[in-house]
Order: sequence, then structure tokens, then C-alpha cells
Amino acid sequence: MGEGVGVLQFVDARETAGRAQSASRISRYENRGWRFAFGEHPDAVEPAFDDSAWYDIGIPHSFAAPADLATSFYVGHGVYRHRFAVEPAWAGRRIVLEFGAVFQHARVHVNGRLVGEHRGGYTPFHVDVTEVVVDGENLLAVEVDNEWDAELAPRAGEHSFNGGIYRDVKLHVVDPVRVDWWGTAIVTTELSEELAVVSVTTELVNGSDAVVQAELRQVVLLEGATIASGILPVSLPAGVRVTVQQSFAIDGPRAWHFDDPVLHRLTTSLVVDGEIVDETDERFGIRTIRFTADEGFFLNGRHVWIDGANAHQDHAGWGDGVTHAAIARDVALIKAAGMNFVRGSHYPHHEQFAVECDRQGLLFWSEAPLWGVGGESREGFWTASAYPVEARHEKAFEQSCIEALETMIRVNRNRPSVIAWSVSNEPFFTDASVMDKTRALTSRLVEHARALDPSRPAAVGGAQRGGFDHLGDLAGYNGDGAALFKDPGVPSLVSEYGSTVEDRPGAFGHRYTDGVEVRESWRSGIALWCAFHHQSIINGMGHMGFIDHARIPLRSWHWYREDRLGIPAPPLAADAEPVRLELRSDRDVIGTEGLDDAYLSVRLLDASGRVVDRAPDVRLEVVAGDGRFASGRELVFSAEAGTIAAGLAAAELRAYYAGRIVVRASSNGLPAVELVIDAEGPEAWVGQDIALITGPPSKEGMTPSIDFASIAASRPVFSDSWLPFAPPSVVTDPTQPLAWRPADSAPGHWVRVDLEGPRSIERIVVHAERTVAPYDVRVSEDGRSFHELGSFEGDGVEPLIIDELARTVRYVEVRFPAEPSGISLIEVFESGGGH
Repeated sequence: MGEGVGVLQFVDARETAGRAQSASRISRYENRGWRFAFGEHPDAVEPAFDDSAWYDIGIPHSFAAPADLATSFYVGHGVYRHRFAVEPAWAGRRIVLEFGAVFQHARVHVNGRLVGEHRGGYTPFHVDVTEVVVDGENLLAVEVDNEWDAELAPRAGEHSFNGGIYRDVKLHVVDPVRVDWWGTAIVTTELSEELAVVSVTTELVNGSDAVVQAELRQVVLLEGATIASGILPVSLPAGVRVTVQQSFAIDGPRAWHFDDPVLHRLTTSLVVDGEIVDETDERFGIRTIRFTADEGFFLNGRHVWIDGANAHQDHAGWGDGVTHAAIARDVALIKAAGMNFVRGSHYPHHEQFAVECDRQGLLFWSEAPLWGVGGESREGFWTASAYPVEARHEKAFEQSCIEALETMIRVNRNRPSVIAWSVSNEPFFTDASVMDKTRALTSRLVEHARALDPSRPAAVGGAQRGGFDHLGDLAGYNGDGAALFKDPGVPSLVSEYGSTVEDRPGAFGHRYTDGVEVRESWRSGIALWCAFHHQSIINGMGHMGFIDHARIPLRSWHWYREDRLGIPAPPLAADAEPVRLELRSDRDVIGTEGLDDAYLSVRLLDASGRVVDRAPDVRLEVVAGDGRFASGRELVFSAEAGTIAAGLAAAELRAYYAGRIVVRASSNGLPAVELVIDAEGPEAWVGQDIALITGPPSKEGMTPSIDFASIAASRPVFSDSWLPFAPPSVVTDPTQPLAWRPADSAPGHWVRVDLEGPRSIERIVVHAERTVAPYDVRVSEDGRSFHELGSFEGDGVEPLIIDELARTVRYVEVRFPAEPSGISLIEVFESGGGH
């Protein structure tokens, strides 16, 4: 088989599309049939507005589509319009729209009236539209922008912050007396081979104007069989939320484990006057977790080594707007590498991500969006201080962090896969004037997470600077943190290691740094940076996955798979000319609700059926039916764009109308091939003239401004050794009066700064601690091949300035050929910056 394509059997998203629907609670997706235009269109909120010239799109949708790995992205406005039906039979009930996430400001209008606003780009929200809808057709219009906001988390991050309604839209019809949104919390309080005790807390809402007497009926099922049940009488005052709790004892329980991800089901029925007025259905797992400072992590009372990777949410072409099927593939790919863990970097992910981790068996670290990034720091773009530098923004910013954390926990608290609530990533990338406030906010978020869910640790991710690692229950160390924090005295794991810039096919080997391959008894585990190539505002940073943006594995993924599971890596692509194309799909049937897609893979083969090491242009074209690539009905893979390499390419195809889809693949000099996919849904494709989107109008001006600060500040630092209280991390911390010193006076010691991605460098400044200590300065783009800038002698007074470099650099190294001295600071400035 070919390298990475077609080696996995991916699940059908329609089988795992969420909670079951009851007769009393109606829920349906509203992902089909949207119109969209970039820019501001204030008149477009009115039903009579003519949107016939707008793009035809489906939800999920990202401003970035068709997305690539560029470091710039569109920042601005867009408007969405959608018509939905309301049934006369719904009279007397509440009609609510649910948005899975909108980045990052949303103004929701129905029939020309503003009905709700939401700020924050990563969490779901509800809008009650009962008072403005009419029987029959209604017009929903959503104004969206992704402008940077000083009062919203994150204020900084290396991702591309694309706008759009990029997660599902649903319509709910519910009784005024009902279970609240995500109102059920299920916790395993006791677990042994003989007995499990499960505590269930349920929040009930009485939206009527009278006291209601009700019964709460709950049933626990396993594989369809009832294993526990309970009934509680409940009195619900008008307009009040009531919380009730009951526990279930389960004999001989089956515990959830990543190797045996068995899920139980809890059905909750709210009964008034003998009639079920609301019913919900939750999947959950029976399991316990424990992190310790000296023995690591325990699942169900047994020690487990955590071994996984970090994951961003965006995909090639579709950007952040990905389907449930695409999410399932991501989880499957990490699992197929022999890993048991994923860190959701660095924001709350789609609810479906945790659902798939539950179902497929992957431990999940869920993270809130308090985030910092090194280098330039300037208000107005996502390179700002992680915490506001102006006091007037502090209160609103802290509230945005709290709300994001609360919603993340509420949505995913029943997921057995979730083993930690992380409150941040590298928050120390903040202005020195507000560092104490950043630590105070981090502590406040930790306490809030503990209060909301005492059953899981409150973690601090990227805690390797500024004393952040002792603020939570669990510390995640990134980069050089693995070497700097040996047996730190707190429960910990390496939340990021590796950080290798590489494209397909890549090198066959591990990405271990700082000895993380050694399973220290006190450490809970390790997580690779990162699983997938992703969009990034930092050059090179987006190419660090061991799986590329189109979800084709690199050779390093095969190394991990072979090492963990014993599955041999496929051979390298053959040095031969292609004679034919092969076009495959991971499924023959897809749905049209915006939850599903088909993963199409292209292989260039020689006469013996081997994948060849060639990358000619290949064109995919939908010649029949409503198949859609992110670029429309056609897609061209090219080596220049980086979308085909070593004889392999892949893309995701969607449909929003039912019917037979025919896709053709062609390349100059090779016979064209076709495949057929059936799309199933309520509305048939009849050859509609659809205006498919071609992408944002412009990306100009959307790159971060270059500041005059050192881009090395607080970056990872590595060295061959160091003395106690003289660690290498101080050489990128200008606030520290200390210096790095090696462990002895032998020749050959070195210290190396990692800029975490290739940068265009103009100036390097080295502050050496002692007089007449010869040292060499070297730079590298990949960490393997170094270029010597020269040999120098420090005088302990004036820093060394190496100017007018005009080089692309990721690593800056100072090496001592003879007796070493200390290095107190290394500063690096980008082209166009200063010092």
C-alpha cells in the first residue's frame, strides 16, 4: 500500500452524530443552504434583501477556505444568510438556535431583528428566537468578524485566526420545562472490580409562569440493557433553575479504557402529569484518574504512561471549518500511530472531538484559550501580550477567560477521555508589567476549574517559565521544559516536545528531544509537537506535524507506528515514472447535513503498482452531482503549492444535495480515472447553478507587525549541561540577573536558543559574562546543519553584536572551544527590527 493513504478505515460520522433525539425534544442541523458574502452588508439582515449574487456555502465554513499554509490570512467581516422553517405544531414551546462556534464576534438576526450577540471564538452558544419567528419560512442572518480584540482570549497565539461560522448550527424545539443545556454531570465516585458508584447531577429549568411538579426518571444502559435506574420527584418553582442529584450502584462494572473504550448511556426523562416533556441522552464512561508527583498517571487504579501528540483543528482546504468525519479521521490517525493521548492545542475544540476520543479510545487534554506567543509584542494582532497591558481591558478579558473555561468544562464534563482541564498555554509570554496579574488570573482560573469539576486536575500548559508550573494541579512543560524540570515535585508531563519543521516524505525516525524517550517514574508522559501541519502566523511553525495538512502521514508517523505497534513502515516511493493514477475514497456514501465528507486520495503508480517519487500536477474534477472541494468543483494538486509530494495527494469532498457524485482525476500523459460516491439527504441534486466560494478577497496587511523586541525572549533554550541555579533558560529572559554556566570547565560546552520556527534574522546580540572567554557563534535553519558566524571573545562589559546577517535562522548557538564562561543573555532581531 502507499505511504499513509488508504491505510486506515475511517468511521462514518452519521453513526456518531451526537445525542439521540427524543419525541419531546426536537433537534435538527441547519448546516445546509446558506448564502455568504465577505464585507459588511447592514441591509442583508432583512428578509427582502437580494442575495442571489452571494456564494452558496454550507456550514461548517471558514473565511480561509480554500485554506493553505500561508502565514497571512483575511481579517475582516462576513455575512451569512439562511432560511429555516418553523412548524405550527411548535406553538407554546421554545425555539432555540445553537451555534457550535463562531470566530469571533457574532451578531444574530432573525427576520430583521437582532436576537443575540456572542463574543469569543471557540465555544458554543444558544440564542432563543421564540418571540421573533413566524410559522413557515424565517430568515436567519449572522454578521461575523474576526477582528483582533484586546478583551478576548486569546490575545496572542501562533495559529491563523480565521473568521466564520466554522462549527455546526442546530435548531432545537424544547418545552419550557426541561433539562438545561449540557445540564447533566456524571461522575464516577467509586470503582472496583465488584462495584462502581456513579453520581448524576441534573440541572432543570422551569421557563413557565407557574410551579411545576415533575418526576425525573433516569436509566443507565450498557449495550441496550438497563443496569440501573432511579426516579426523583421534583418541585420546580417558576423561572428558577433547580439542581438535583442521585447516585447509581453498578455491580461488576465495565470500566472505560483507551484499549477498551466501552461507553454507557444515561437517558433522562422529565415527566409532568404523566407526559414526557423533555428527554436527553448522554454517553459516558465509568473510570477514575489520578496524577501524582512521584509515580505519574493512573487510570482505573493502574499506572499508565501517557504517550501522544498535540493537535490543532484546521485541515487543508477547509481551514477551521471541518466535519465530524474529518474530526474522526484526526483521532483515528493519532490512535493508529500507537498513541493513547491528544492535547487539544490551544483552545476548546469541537464537542465532537471529545466524542470521538471517547468512542475510539484516546485520552484528551482539553485547553482554554489563555495563550501567549514569543517574539513581537504589539497591540492589534495575535502577537500581543497574553494579558492586557492596559488596565481598562483587564476586567472584560478575565471574564472572557472565565466564560470560555466554564463552557468548555460544561460541554465536555461527561467525556471519560478528558483527563485534564488546562487553563492556558505559555501565558508567561506577557508583558513584564502585568506578569503578576497573569499569574493571578491563572490561579483564579485554576480555582474556578476545581470548583466546576473537582474530579479532574486543573492543569497549566506551557508552564516552563515564570513559576506557572506550581499554580495548578498538573504542570505541562513545553520545549526545553523537559530538561529544565527534572522531578519537579508536582504532577507533570511534557506537553510539547519535538518541534521539527519537515514536509513529506520526511525522515524516518523519532522526534525526541531532551531525553523524553526515557520513561522517568515521576513523569506522567509526553506529547509530541505536533500531530498535524496547521495554519500559522509564524513561518515554518505550521510545518511541524508528523502528518501533513491534508492528513497524509510523514515518515516519522510511520516510525512511531512501527515502534509502538510493530507495523512495518511502507517502502519509500520508487524512483520510476508513473504509468497510471489511482483514485480512492474512504467511503462510498456520504450524508448532506454538513457532518460528513469523503476523504479522496490520489496515488501515482508505476507498472508494478508501486507509488512513485514524482509530483506532477493532478486535477480532480466533479463531473456529476453536488461534490464540493474547498476550492469548488475543481482542485489542482501541485508540487509548487506543496499539495502533492512523493506520488501522493489527498482532499476532502462534501455534498449538501443528494445524488450520484462522479469525480475524475487526470494528469498530463496518464489515463484519467473516475470514482462514484452516493450522497444521501433530503433534497436531491438537479443540476443547480451554485456559486461556489473562491476564497477571501485579500490577505494583504494581515501579517504581524515587526516590533523592536528580541524575538528570542522566553523562547526554549537547550544546552549540554548547567550548574544548579544557572539554567540555560535565563539566556532568553532579560528580567533575570543570572547567567547560564555549564557544569564544569571542560571545552566543548554549548547553549542553543530555539526560535521555534525559521525567521529572517538581521542581528544577534550575545551578552557574555566573563572577560576573554573565546566562543563560537553558529546558526542553523534545521538544527542539523550549522553555519559558523565566527569566533569571538567577550569582555564582560559590552555585548557582542553580529549585524547585517540577512539569513533565515531557527537556532542560534554559542559554543566554547576551550574553557567556558557564562552567557547571561542572547537576543535575536528580525530583519526590519532593531535593538
